[in-house]
Amino acid sequence: MNNLKEIDANSLPGKFRNMLTLSSEHPVPEMKLITEAELSQWFTNFSAVKQQLLEYEKNISITSGAFLNRDMKNINAALASLIWDEQSFYNVSEFAREISKADGGSIFAVRSACIAEDMQKNSFAGIYDSVLNVRPSGLQDAILTVVKSFYSLRAVIEKRQHGISEAAAVNIIIQRMVEPEFSGVAFSCDPLTGREGLYVEYVSGLGDGLVSGEQEPQLLDKSDELRHRDAWAQIKEIVSSAKMLLGGHVDIEWAYEGGIVWLLQARMVTRNYESDLDKSPRFKLWQLYDDLPTSLLDKIPDWALYFHKKRKPLADIARRYQEISPGAVILEANSSSLSDKECCDLILAEFQSKQVVLDFSDAVRQLIIKKSELIPQLQELMRDTGRTHTVVIRDFIKGEYGLITRSVQTPRGEELIADISSDGLLAMNRGSAVSEIISLDDMSINHVLKQSNINLLKAVTAEALENLGEVQIEWVQANSLLYALDYSPVVESKLTLSQGGRVMSQGFARGRAFVITVTEEIENYSIAPSMSLNEVPDISAYGRLFANIVDEIEQLDAPAIIIAKRPYAALASLMPWASGFIFEKGSLLCHLGVLLREKKLPAICDESLFSNLGHGELYVLDSSHIN
Repeated sequence: MNNLKEIDANSLPGKFRNMLTLSSEHPVPEMKLITEAELSQWFTNFSAVKQQLLEYEKNISITSGAFLNRDMKNINAALASLIWDEQSFYNVSEFAREISKADGGSIFAVRSACIAEDMQKNSFAGIYDSVLNVRPSGLQDAILTVVKSFYSLRAVIEKRQHGISEAAAVNIIIQRMVEPEFSGVAFSCDPLTGREGLYVEYVSGLGDGLVSGEQEPQLLDKSDELRHRDAWAQIKEIVSSAKMLLGGHVDIEWAYEGGIVWLLQARMVTRNYESDLDKSPRFKLWQLYDDLPTSLLDKIPDWALYFHKKRKPLADIARRYQEISPGAVILEANSSSLSDKECCDLILAEFQSKQVVLDFSDAVRQLIIKKSELIPQLQELMRDTGRTHTVVIRDFIKGEYGLITRSVQTPRGEELIADISSDGLLAMNRGSAVSEIISLDDMSINHVLKQSNINLLKAVTAEALENLGEVQIEWVQANSLLYALDYSPVVESKLTLSQGGRVMSQGFARGRAFVITVTEEIENYSIAPSMSLNEVPDISAYGRLFANIVDEIEQLDAPAIIIAKRPYAALASLMPWASGFIFEKGSLLCHLGVLLREKKLPAICDESLFSNLGHGELYVLDSSHIN
């Protein structure tokens, strides 16, 4: 075993720590722990690649997986760039040779061992790869396979789902390979009922087929001949020791070789094994905005419940005026159901657009993909065969225009207006769009919408204002048809529209111009589902990006007037440090605009000021002088 006496046991990976402790009482195949110290010696660029991976995983976390497929491509490219050191083959062989000397074995098992794995709260069972029957010549390939599994799609999502840091260390166990007559798993409780008692399953030969579900196991009971070969008694002792060590019900993996039961792994029972053992297809579909049964509402994720409760009132209004509504469903399914063509066809039949928006979990939100890629994407995300997932899928309609309607004060009095952009609704909300304000009451300035659509906008908006309070309605126009998709309460005072439509928020500010250089990160973070229309986000949500900007702002001798190309939603995190905002162009009804009006921070769209106001220049912003 590794000489780890000087290392704090709590800092060791759970899988390795458990095995090391139990090896003092029970047979455990000789093993060593590969840490990032070894990996940094064996790969010439390990530290640099690990830093890249850290940034890509942080981006997935910050954006709630909205760019998941792109980020995963970047992760896979980074892993592919790992370079073995010239001496690595010799060094890896020497590392493994110590196991051969101690145990006499020359074939190895290479297994994952991260800090979060096999601990009380997270077992991560089956998430990472293990490579068995590895000869010395294949150790490098096996190690690389396990390293890559730490960054598989499922691993990345599970880490985020359980709050595991992106910086979690990559550790690997290399162990003497047991050649068993039979092997299996043992539980300290019945996995179906949780009832106290030893429960053992086994298969002939290696047990990896049992653990993966590919082989049908046999149950070890009183009539089994294996009892007479002392396996039962040994397994019982190991399970009892593991249960005492880990402080709760456990399951272990074991192998019987030469009259000895070898312990291969021990972990806490952290999951509902009844569902894990049930591989039968489970499939149900509900319309997202229909009246849903209480039994469903009580168990769906909070974000799915939010979609239903928040958007249903508008959907009910819109259905009285719209002939067609975009597809929007709640899907309850497991991976087995996605092997059934009929189930897959039922899912796809719900959507008319070429793209859909998938909300899969807390870790993967607002993932926009092609409709043709939906089923493969679900299959990739639902690799845990026994688990039932509840997801929301909606038509994604970019259309020719995005629109936001609401009531405003104008020089002519109160009017219904539409903020309209060919950049699309998503771009309007996140702040990257260029838009135009048109009056729904003055057709002389309307160059885009036909009269029937004007009537629809007015009717739905008026009824929403009457029944839902002070709100703004979000729309998409596609193939000349309008779809009301969402609404948001607006708690700011009544919006007064300036004559030129350039004042986003009324007010007065004096300060130093602080020019923000827009990056891809700012654009990406602005689309994140975590962006709120009613709350100013904390800068810590975006890592160091805005923290660095704030450090610079705090060096100014006067409050900052933020100068940015567009009113990106993520810039809301800078509001506590800003006295005002100046944009080149933007949608007045975007998310940031709503927050600025609520907090009474002045903001304007002015191309000339944006282009000519220098960084650090003292400026007085008075929106009352802007047309």
